[in-house]
Amino acid sequence: MANPIIEDIKLKIRNGNPITRLIIINVAVFLIISIFHILTFLSGELSVLIAIEEFIQNNLSLPISFTGIIYKPWTLITYMFTHIEIFHLFWNMVTLYWFGEILSNYTSTKKITPLYLLGGIAGALITIILFSIFPVFHPYLDMPMVGASAGVTAIIIASATLVPNYTMNMLFIGSVKLIYVALFVLFIDALNVASYSNIGGNLAHLGGALMGYVFIYQYKKGRDLSTWINQFFDWIAGLFKISSKSKLKVAYKRHVSDEEYNYNKKVTQHQIDAILDKISRSGYESLSKSEKETLFKASK
Repeated sequence: MANPIIEDIKLKIRNGNPITRLIIINVAVFLIISIFHILTFLSGELSVLIAIEEFIQNNLSLPISFTGIIYKPWTLITYMFTHIEIFHLFWNMVTLYWFGEILSNYTSTKKITPLYLLGGIAGALITIILFSIFPVFHPYLDMPMVGASAGVTAIIIASATLVPNYTMNMLFIGSVKLIYVALFVLFIDALNVASYSNIGGNLAHLGGALMGYVFIYQYKKGRDLSTWINQFFDWIAGLFKISSKSKLKVAYKRHVSDEEYNYNKKVTQHQIDAILDKISRSGYESLSKSEKETLFKASK
């Protein structure tokens, strides 16, 4: 019998689940960096491998200064997919999965990647601005910053802003409303601003949190900040589509009558209702592969 977790991951990748794709990119970058780090260690710190490892990290991490992003503008994006420590990666990806699923269920999956990117960029820019303004931060200018925390924090705060009364079951605590989870996250980040171990990271979290709130505030007013990013992604995807007149085929589709349309719609809704009833009785894991795929497509 196939592992249900593996089957769910395969289904989400095949259907273009953005949460799974973000996790895969983050893990892949971490593995590449780790492989070079291991090779460097095993080789007795061969200078060539050291140079390659440093080149990768220096060109993926964000240098916290305006001069840094002028010379390396791509790091505004790459830093949020880069992790050096495994526990940093693990916690960010677990949190991304939990809160990304909540936000997806109440909006759509197409909001996740744009908000992740916007949160990461907002966190980076706010950190650079504050580092430039306050003299206490000047000794840390140009220090490298990595991690998905700003983008993940944006998703946490967006979820709590949209559905504050959503209940989460927390280990050792029990049921907690999402708004309290978000406030706790903000409280810890605010307290740690003066922490010398992760100054840039904590400021970036607060920048991501601000973006998460603004994103949902605008969403409730009918302004979707993810639209232009999704349109850009669609344009990029269109560039890779192969179109050849010699391979074009004309397909004639029979028009469906109103009776047939209403019947098909009723049957589809009946299937979804039956699947939801099955989940309420036996849980999500009781669904077959085809039922999970039907539910996933309907949610989109």
